[in-house]
Amino acid sequence: MNSLAVPLLLVSSLLLALAGFAHWRRPRAHGHAIKTARNQLRMLAPRLPFALLAAEFIGRLLPRDQVVAWLGEGSGGLGVALASLLGALMPGGPMVAFPLAIALERAGAAAPVLVALITAWALIAINRTLLFEVPLLGVRFTLDRLLASVLLPLLAGLTAFLVAAWRA
Repeated sequence: MNSLAVPLLLVSSLLLALAGFAHWRRPRAHGHAIKTARNQLRMLAPRLPFALLAAEFIGRLLPRDQVVAWLGEGSGGLGVALASLLGALMPGGPMVAFPLAIALERAGAAAPVLVALITAWALIAINRTLLFEVPLLGVRFTLDRLLASVLLPLLAGLTAFLVAAWRA
């Protein structure tokens, strides 16, 4: 039996049970959720092929030997720290972050390093922090949030290294 079969079956069963419960509680909510998902898909679908093409092109342009040296399996904590910094500084939304992660993976970056990159991009994102969070929520709140979350990309990347070692 495939190693993913049991977790997939468990998650699928849980999803169906929760969907059934949600439908029982609020029958009209599913229609609203489907409509919202359809609208989001209409916005995302035209962009997705271009983002995937960009990932492929960038992946071919990246110097594989340098990516492997700095962000590959042997990079360890330094690779996680560098990816955390890159993720925090990376501008743009998911159509920038995920294609770049795909390109780095194809160029030889380790999965735990990419976990740190995406986690830093999602949690810290200096450009979004400066453009939106500081003006809307204030400097004090922003500093408190950054202090509370600055170590999380590092921890996520290092934890991913432990998980990868455990699975091997």
